[in-house]
Amino acid sequence: MLPLVSPPTYKACSARSFHGEFGVCRGEVISRMEDLNLGDIYLVKPDAHWTSVEAQGTEMSAFSLNLAANLPLQNLTTLANLIFMTTTGRRADVFATLSQGSTYLVAATPLKPGTEYVLIDITTRDVEIAPELVDAPVTMVPAPQMASATPLLRVVG
Repeated sequence: MLPLVSPPTYKACSARSFHGEFGVCRGEVISRMEDLNLGDIYLVKPDAHWTSVEAQGTEMSAFSLNLAANLPLQNLTTLANLIFMTTTGRRADVFATLSQGSTYLVAATPLKPGTEYVLIDITTRDVEIAPELVDAPVTMVPAPQMASATPLLRVVG
């Protein structure tokens, strides 16, 4: 009998924990893929929360995030492969993923707060994003109708 092999585990954090330190989006948090620019320098916030996720397949096209035991797995769809280089020459391979309208960064090990990361390559993937059904918005109660007022004009001068 073959031993059970668990899928590789990675770390994910919200892209909002990542902000531009120098470049086009200086001082702004990253909230979508379009905020990432080659050559810009990024920092991870000190309070960034990294959560374990599991890869779904060998090509890293998606990841699974377990939020709670009584909830279904949240799927993170890979949008792009990002390559960062630190100012000390270390390379960091990161996957930009999307789930329920939020962008997440997934890496084999968490990026270190206080370390500057220069984005040196973006390889986007051809991904079809299917719309997801959401609950209908709460219907608004119409405002009560005001009694019609008669216009009153006053002559000045």
